[in-house]
Amino acid sequence: MASVEIVRGIASGDVERRESKSRGPLFGLGWLSKDHTKQGKGKSRQVPAESPLGFTAYRKPPVYVGGSSVLVQVWAVGLDDVDARLMGVHPLSSKQPSPGTSHRTEEKSDRKRSVPLGYIPGRSFVGRVLEVGWDVDEHTLKKGEWVIGLNSVQKCGALAEFILVDRRRIHSVPHPYMPDQPSLVLASLSEAAEDGEGGQRNSLVFPSANEPKGLTVDELALLPLSGVPAYRAVRTLTHMTRALVKPDAAARRPHGNGHSPEVISDTDENLITVRSIKHSSVKKGLGTTRPRILILRGHDGSGALALQMLVRAGWSVWAHVPVPFDLPGLPHKCEEDLQDDKKKCTLAKRRAVLEQIEKRLRAWGADQTEKASATALFTYLTRTRVHFDAVIDTIGGHEIWEAGQALLSLPVYDTARASIEGQFTTLVGDAPDRVVSTASDHFRAGVRALRIGNSKGTSKVHDDAEFSQTTARLARGKKGRKMKPRPVNYAWVNVMSDVDWEGADVRDSLGAVLAMTVGEGVRPSVDLSDFPDISKKGKGKMKPVFSGGDGETPGKVVPFENTPQVFVPGGGLERGGTVVSRIVG
Repeated sequence: MASVEIVRGIASGDVERRESKSRGPLFGLGWLSKDHTKQGKGKSRQVPAESPLGFTAYRKPPVYVGGSSVLVQVWAVGLDDVDARLMGVHPLSSKQPSPGTSHRTEEKSDRKRSVPLGYIPGRSFVGRVLEVGWDVDEHTLKKGEWVIGLNSVQKCGALAEFILVDRRRIHSVPHPYMPDQPSLVLASLSEAAEDGEGGQRNSLVFPSANEPKGLTVDELALLPLSGVPAYRAVRTLTHMTRALVKPDAAARRPHGNGHSPEVISDTDENLITVRSIKHSSVKKGLGTTRPRILILRGHDGSGALALQMLVRAGWSVWAHVPVPFDLPGLPHKCEEDLQDDKKKCTLAKRRAVLEQIEKRLRAWGADQTEKASATALFTYLTRTRVHFDAVIDTIGGHEIWEAGQALLSLPVYDTARASIEGQFTTLVGDAPDRVVSTASDHFRAGVRALRIGNSKGTSKVHDDAEFSQTTARLARGKKGRKMKPRPVNYAWVNVMSDVDWEGADVRDSLGAVLAMTVGEGVRPSVDLSDFPDISKKGKGKMKPVFSGGDGETPGKVVPFENTPQVFVPGGGLERGGTVVSRIVG
C-alpha cells in the first residue's frame, strides 16, 4: 500500500544543505528527478527546502475492520495549513505585520512540533467504501458507496491508499462528476456487478445521464476540510441572522435577483473589471440594513465556504485577502517605457492574480474585498469607523482578537442593532502554531467567552492616542451623552472538537454541509493556486502536474507521488491556501 509519511531522520536532513552527486534522498523524490542525473562531475546543487515527507510503499493494507469502522479506498485528500503544522512544518505566518504596523515584541519564538517517523498526515478525504463493520447500519453506509470524511487531528492518516475510519466521521455522497474519466465510472460498475448487484442501479454510486453535474472528486476532498469548521462558525451567528436579516435579504443569491456580478472585459485581455448589477431603489438599501461581517482569508479554505453560506443567509460579507506582495495598481502608460521586461511581466502576473481572486469573490457574492495584512486592515477599519456586526477569524493569535474586539466594540447608533452584541468567532484560537490545544488554552477561551474581567479590556479598546479624541467626539448622542462600547461575544470553533455545543458530531456536520452544497451551490475552490511563486523559475520552483489553463499557473491538485513537495515553502499551503492530493485518477 502506498502512503506519504514522515521520513525525516532517515532520508532528509536540514532545511538547507549541499547535496553531492553520489548522495540523494532515499525515500524522497529527489533521486527520481531529472536534475539529479544532469549534475556534472564535481558539481553540487543547492536544495532550498526539503520536505520531511516521503512517498513509500512498504505498508500492508488493513485486514481487520472493527465493529464501528469502515474500510475506505481513498481517491483524493484535501490539505491545508493545519496539516502542515500538525507535522511540525509551519507555512509562512500571516501574523508578520506589513511595514508600518506594530508587532508584539514579547511574542515567543515558534516551536516546531516533534512528530515521530512513520506519521501519515491528512484528515479530509473522499473515497469508496470497501468494507463495513458489523455495527454499521446498512441504511447508513454500505459497500460501493462514495463517502467523504474528516479524521481527528490526533489520528490523521488519510494520505494512504486504504484507511480505516470511524462511522461517526464519514457521510455518503452522490457519485462525483467525472467529465474526463468515464473509464473510472465503468470500472466501478463492473466491480459492483461482480459483487452480485446485477443490473440494479444505486443512485448514490452510479449517476444517470439526466442528473445534474455534481461535485468533482477534488471538490469533495476539500468539502470536509473547509465545510465543517465553516458550518460550525456560521452556526455561532444564528441568533444575529434571525434578528437582523430581513426576508428579502435572506432570499438574495449571488446569481439570482440580488447582487449578481457582471464581468466586463476591456480591450486589453489582461484587464478584467468586475462590476455589480444595479438594483432597484427598494434593494439599494440592503447593503446598509443587512448585518455586516468581516471574514479573514475569505478567498479560500474555511473562509470561502463561510462566505458563501452567509451570503445565502442574507449577510453583507467583506472578505479579507492576505496579499504577499505590494499591490501593483492599475497599468499605466509609463510602464510601456520600462526597459526591464522581467519587472513588467511580474506586475502583469500580479494583476492577473488579484483579478482572478476578485472575480471569484464577486461571483460568490462578496460586497467588498480588502487586500492587506489583517492587523493593518483592522486598524484602518477601526479608525475610519466602519461598523461590523461580526468577525470570523481564520488566522488566529491574541493580536487578532484584540484588533477584532476594537472593531466590533465601536458604539452602535442603529436602534435595530443597539440591543444585539457583536460576535467574534475564531477557528484557530490564540496559539496558531499549537494545533493540539492545551487546558490553559481552553480555560483562557472560556474566561473570554464569559467576559470575566472584560471591563478592563473594553476600556483599553479605544485608548489609542491617535484616534481616542475622535472616538470620544463621535461616540456622543444628540444630547452630548457619551455612548458605551458595544459588548462583544467570543466563540472558538476548535479543530479538535468532535462534537459541537449543540451535540452534533462530525457526521451530522458533514450532512448539513452536503445539503447546503447540493441545495444552495456552496462549493470550495479548486481551480488555480491564488498566490503562485512567480518570483522563482526553473529548479527552485515546484511544478504541479495539474496546472491552470494558461499552462503556467500551478493548480491546486497534485498527484499522490508529488504530495511531499506541498509541505515546503511555496507548496500552496501558505496564507490559508488549500491543496488536493489526487491518489486515484
